[in-house]
Amino acid sequence: MKKEYRKALSEVNQILLNTDEEVVAKIPKRFQEFVKTNMDKEHKIEIKEGESLIEQDIRPETKQILALIYRDYICSKEKRNDLINQEIEKRKKREESYEINFQQNQNRKESIEEKLENSEEKALIKPEEKWYQKIINKILKIFKIK
Repeated sequence: MKKEYRKALSEVNQILLNTDEEVVAKIPKRFQEFVKTNMDKEHKIEIKEGESLIEQDIRPETKQILALIYRDYICSKEKRNDLINQEIEKRKKREESYEINFQQNQNRKESIEEKLENSEEKALIKPEEKWYQKIINKILKIFKIK
C-alpha cells in the first residue's frame, strides 16, 4: 500500500478515536481493524477540538476515505442512494467532457493533417515560367543545351 494511504489511514484512525461511539459502532469492526493494521504508526496528526473536519488540516486521501465511510456505513439508505446518484452523474459529465475534448483534439489533428496535405500539394506544383524564361528555354532546346 502506498505511503500516502498509510498516512491517510492513520489520520482516519485518529479521527475515529475522537468520534462519538454511536457513530463508530456503525462502522464494521473488520474495517476498523483494516485501518489499524494498515495505518502508518509513525505518522502523527493533531485533531483540533471544536473544529469541524473540513477545517482540520488533513490529507485529501483522508477526506476521501471519510466520505466513503460516511456513504457506506453512517448515512441513511436514502442519503446513500442520493450520494451514489450524484457520483454517477458526475462520472457521466466527466466522461462526456473527456469525449468532447477527445473529439476536439481529433478534429484539430485532422485539420492540421489537411493543412499539411494542402501545403505539400502546393509545394509540388511548379511555379509558372515567366514569358522570357520560356523563350530562353526554347532557344536552349533548339541548340540542345541544357
